Amino acid sequence: MYSQYPQPQPYPPPQPEKKPNYWLVGCFGCGGALALVAGIIAIILVVVNSGDDSGGTAGDQPSAGSSPEGGDGEETAPADAGGPVQIVAEPAEYSPSVLGDGGDYVAVHVTITNNGDETVSVNPLYFTMEDANGETKDADLMESAGQDDSFEALELANGDSESGVVVFPGTAEPVSVTHTDVMGNEYTAQVG
Repeated sequence: MYSQYPQPQPYPPPQPEKKPNYWLVGCFGCGGALALVAGIIAIILVVVNSGDDSGGTAGDQPSAGSSPEGGDGEETAPADAGGPVQIVAEPAEYSPSVLGDGGDYVAVHVTITNNGDETVSVNPLYFTMEDANGETKDADLMESAGQDDSFEALELANGDSESGVVVFPGTAEPVSVTHTDVMGNEYTAQVG
């Protein structure tokens, strides 16, 4: 009468699939993108506004106190003699580095002095050179780092100086060297 085998149990009903809430994902995705864009714009505005303030302040303050150091700046960079940053540039002997690629390079020994009230970021990557052909060349970091007296990347406080060799690609004689800081201020010295 009764079978000895148990009767099969019916399978439980399938659970309804959970559908992702695309509306919520879309809002957070768009909202996140808008927040990111707003943040970037805010950072740019702060940098631009602080650059305007420090540029005007830096241009006004050193002109009053630049006369003690004016002799060195006038010999090499008359345009920057009254500025907060003075640069002296002299030709240097290039020695091929272990890191180099065997190309043609020229070297310049650069000294930067900060006479302003605010710190100045200096870095061999911030240099450009104008050569005798009128071409502008960016500094080569690998060759510059391989020199015995390489220019170091650091922050210069008021009265501090940094000296070192910066290397540029090419064979033409360097005429001038320009240092452009992170705020876009340019300081130029004639090489010689």
